[in-house]
Amino acid sequence: MHVVIIFKHLGHYHIARLNAAYQACIENGWTFTAIQVTDQTQDHPWGDLKQAITFPLETLLPAATTPDHIDRRPDSSTAAAVLPVCLDKIKPDILVIPGWGFPISRAALHWSKQHKIPAILMSESKWDDEPRTWWKELLKSWLYVQKFDAALVGGNLHREYLIRLGFSRERIFLGYDVVDNDYFFEQAKTARKSPNEARQRCPQMPPRPYFLATTRLIPRKNILRLVQAYGSYFEQMGEQSWDLVICGSGVEQSQIEQTIQLYQLGDRIHLPGFVTYQQIGDWYGLANALIHPALQEQWGLVVNEACAAGLPILGSKTVGACYELVQPHKNGFLFDPESSSEITESLLKIHRLDGNSRLEMGQISQKIVDQFHPRVFAQGLLQAIHTAL
Repeated sequence: MHVVIIFKHLGHYHIARLNAAYQACIENGWTFTAIQVTDQTQDHPWGDLKQAITFPLETLLPAATTPDHIDRRPDSSTAAAVLPVCLDKIKPDILVIPGWGFPISRAALHWSKQHKIPAILMSESKWDDEPRTWWKELLKSWLYVQKFDAALVGGNLHREYLIRLGFSRERIFLGYDVVDNDYFFEQAKTARKSPNEARQRCPQMPPRPYFLATTRLIPRKNILRLVQAYGSYFEQMGEQSWDLVICGSGVEQSQIEQTIQLYQLGDRIHLPGFVTYQQIGDWYGLANALIHPALQEQWGLVVNEACAAGLPILGSKTVGACYELVQPHKNGFLFDPESSSEITESLLKIHRLDGNSRLEMGQISQKIVDQFHPRVFAQGLLQAIHTAL
């Protein structure tokens, strides 16, 4: 049997999942191929990932050979137009598809129905992601969702949303939203063992204890409100305050920099920019806690990464990963992302804990996230395949 999985653009966490799935297919005597739309985007500059890939991979619109006038964006209709040619060539026996709203996803689902090939949905959509209207939900269910034969989702909120769309509970499996836990565990462990060396590798890292946010600097991520909340935290804690490190880049960077200057926190809030996958483990390793204040997030894989690195988590109640991975007062605290005072209070709560309590929280984070390991993606995928067949 030939299993084919489609993603828009592979990053490190996709590769961790696909490596695990490929190994599981080999153990079952199956053939496996991954398809991505493009190998290069501006939104997610992951760089050269070839060394991490163990599985056969097809790229629909490779940067090196696609003419400049062709739209290579992952959501482009160009990719949807060339996908059927690729599928005709590699002849899948089962097709695993990311979502239903992208042109590439709809083209894949249409091809599967035309060729009577079982289709598995990969979804991290939940009910509260955006305002919902009943008739749009009904159309979505009829036109797309109920045409899939099984589903692999991130967690319980995502499963419940599919059930609301008319999908059978018995055909939904968990394990979609995972990262390479072992990588982040080892990277953080190495940094803690030799903090001076970690700081040499990352010279922008502050010498004082710090909260860490790693995110894109866009409105939905709510970083401006985080800066304001940190300002209130600093007023209360004074020189005892931990610093705040915000790793990432995006359209709000200039406004965030201006807000930091307005609050006169330039020596306390640090913006090192985009941090590579190879370096981010050092930042996790020496951080005291992760804070993820997004207004809305279907999942939020940085929470997985920080849990695997052994950090307490301060997270928004509307982030899908926080619902699954944060147990309040056990490995972190949750807050309303639209309330600056609640964000401030979460910063104060974690600061006021003693070091042993924070260490224990980080250990609990690691135990929780072990249930969201790449092997769980492979297990959930196999269950979905057997059900679809």
